[in-house]
Amino acid sequence: MARYNRVVQNIERCFRIHEKSDNLKELTFHTIKDWLNTNTKDGVTPAGLANLLRRRPQFRRLRTERKDGSNITTSFWAMTDNLPQEQSVREGWIEINHPKGSLPESRV
Repeated sequence: MARYNRVVQNIERCFRIHEKSDNLKELTFHTIKDWLNTNTKDGVTPAGLANLLRRRPQFRRLRTERKDGSNITTSFWAMTDNLPQEQSVREGWIEINHPKGSLPESRV
């Protein structure tokens, strides 16, 4: 059995539950972390979750946003088999650090 397979299954379950209940295809890093720490026995550390999301092919970082006038950042993730059609930056936030291959045409 692959290492961390159960944790990856729980992350996938988090995405499926949020899609069914709230119709959300993209989740913030903090939403995923909070859901795992609330709904699983052992939870997950932020570093461990970041490592799993970054290294597993079924997850893709869509964008990172910074709150306007501060250094508070959050990243948005989705499952690759269920990517959202459109992505919009929240009001009062600025998009930063475009993932490779996803620069908008105006910045290419």
